[in-house]
Amino acid sequence: MDNLSLSPALLSAPLFAGLPAQAVDDFLRTAHCRRESFARGAILHGQGDEVKAAGLILSGKIKAYRLNRQGEENLQSVMGPGAMFGDMLMATDNGKSPVTVECTEDAGVLFIPFESIMAAPGEFGNRLRVNLLHELSARYWALNRKVRYLSERSLRGRIALFLLDAAKDEGGLTFTLSMTREAMASLLGVNRSALSRELSRMEKDGLLAVYRGSFRLLSREGLESCFD
Repeated sequence: MDNLSLSPALLSAPLFAGLPAQAVDDFLRTAHCRRESFARGAILHGQGDEVKAAGLILSGKIKAYRLNRQGEENLQSVMGPGAMFGDMLMATDNGKSPVTVECTEDAGVLFIPFESIMAAPGEFGNRLRVNLLHELSARYWALNRKVRYLSERSLRGRIALFLLDAAKDEGGLTFTLSMTREAMASLLGVNRSALSRELSRMEKDGLLAVYRGSFRLLSREGLESCFD
């Protein structure tokens, strides 16, 4: 690996948290990793493809989705620099992806083989594997959140749950989402028009204010009353 591998996005990634830059560089030089660049719209792996390595996003953004019977996207996640994909699949027996992973903009990705992570020696290897477990745990809880959103009966309840979680993640009642309105609609299992209509109703009811991609939550209690 060349010095581009030690980009800020890589060194700040959860996988390498608490590890010195020199140790990370030494690992990458011997771990059979590969760095690749992709254009917007490129498919990193398709639904049903076998996955043997985790991808760590160095730049750009990607999305993971499934297609329903009508050919519509069911968004699973949107990820940016420092995030990983394929980490849950590379350790399974068949390693076949249940989703398609696509670049939503030009992206740089570092692919790290599972065997290299498991074979990393000493304290470095121990910390690396602990970090991987933390990453997998975070992915599990993100999936758990989505299941909770989709199990909510009303669209207003789904929106309220989602926005309260976003406010908690951002540490304040005013925040900007990293995803588009279309991606938000897909995550909540509705079409964009229905989402926009309900957001307008929630604004009129004094629950929130919408400024393009930004939100300000005006009544936490009111939002909490929207879901079961």
